Amino acid sequence: MSVLSVRIDKELEEKLKFLMEKQKIVDKSAYIRKLLDKSIKEELLDFLSKEIESKNLSIWKAAELAKMSLRGIMYELAKRDVKTYDELALQEDLTFVRKEG
Repeated sequence: MSVLSVRIDKELEEKLKFLMEKQKIVDKSAYIRKLLDKSIKEELLDFLSKEIESKNLSIWKAAELAKMSLRGIMYELAKRDVKTYDELALQEDLTFVRKEG
């Protein structure tokens, strides 16, 4: 584990103190690591969602990068209202079905 030193403003410190007191948390470092991990995961998912939406990244690759299952990344995409099945894909599927049928 590496060491990271950061400065936080008074308002953020007050929010942190409030949350720790209300939740009876005593290990400030562990709590901040938990919050940082959660925030980075969300930021990564937001970034990957935008990359998928702009067709720069596949869902499979995004799942791999996020260390999630395909089902998990698809759930996250749905939460963010990212369309993964567009009109072109539908047309291709319909054309394929018509040829096979």
